[in-house]
Amino acid sequence: MKKTGPRPAEVRVKGLLAMLPWLMQRQRVSIAEMARQFDISEADLIQDIEMAAMCGVPPYTPFELTEIYIDEGYINVGLNKYFERRLDLTSAEAFGLSLMAAAAEEIPGFTKRRELKSALKKLRKVLGEDVVDVDVEAPEFLSVVSRAASTGEKLLITYWTPAKNEESARTIVVRTVFAERGHWYVSADDGLSSERRHFRVDRIRSVQPTGELVPVVAETVTVPDWFSRADGNIEAIAIVAPSAMWVVETYPCKVLEELSDGSLRISLVVTSEHWLGRLLLRAGGGVTIEQPSDLIHLQQQTAADVLRLYDNKA
Repeated sequence: MKKTGPRPAEVRVKGLLAMLPWLMQRQRVSIAEMARQFDISEADLIQDIEMAAMCGVPPYTPFELTEIYIDEGYINVGLNKYFERRLDLTSAEAFGLSLMAAAAEEIPGFTKRRELKSALKKLRKVLGEDVVDVDVEAPEFLSVVSRAASTGEKLLITYWTPAKNEESARTIVVRTVFAERGHWYVSADDGLSSERRHFRVDRIRSVQPTGELVPVVAETVTVPDWFSRADGNIEAIAIVAPSAMWVVETYPCKVLEELSDGSLRISLVVTSEHWLGRLLLRAGGGVTIEQPSDLIHLQQQTAADVLRLYDNKA
């Protein structure tokens, strides 16, 4: 006996994604013709079209809906912003999807690898097998903290804080693990400060499981708004040369002006002089501080401190 009952939402949505671009090209089609075209009953087709007619974006006013309606046995479409082109991928879109899929395969705990590999295989038939090669950063303790997020086990870690250039021992309870701006982070309950803190996984120097378990709390990953406000920190004005454009791409900042030589004048929140000095050394002269005045010579001061450190060790 044929199974009856409501059709799964996944089946209905998948069918609409195939049908709607076809409908948009014709703008007016009889219900009977469209049902034959997609091998669907007229009753199911009407039900799906009525569902699609209620789709849109906030505030869900008539103007923001898809503008599909049924009248006297015909399905009609008006001006439509959402399905006006076929769902064919351009080569750039296909490459982007393939790149993201290859990266997603490396995420610890990812549970859809079988489906992802199937989709990736189809994409690479079009793109070529050797087009995408992704090397995802995998810090030493990423798998350990990811496992702790799912088990609730407390971890004893040694963590290096670059702003102070020092290491500290602390017990943490990992709540979520996420990637942002090319690095992996954990959001954790920090026993040292008794607060929720974020830790960069590649700055964890050692990890020791404690065997102590706490209840696992389901949480949505919330990426912090890194350095978006000064909040008592120093705000520096700097000129970034084209050779150091990675600074703009890596650290949140405000671009104030684009100069004629391709340089950018930016506003950058400085969490500590130690952090800024290290950044200036890495930039190799590609970043020049304009304000505040007491940071203008920080690069030379930091370089002198580093040389003095080496001389003392020699």
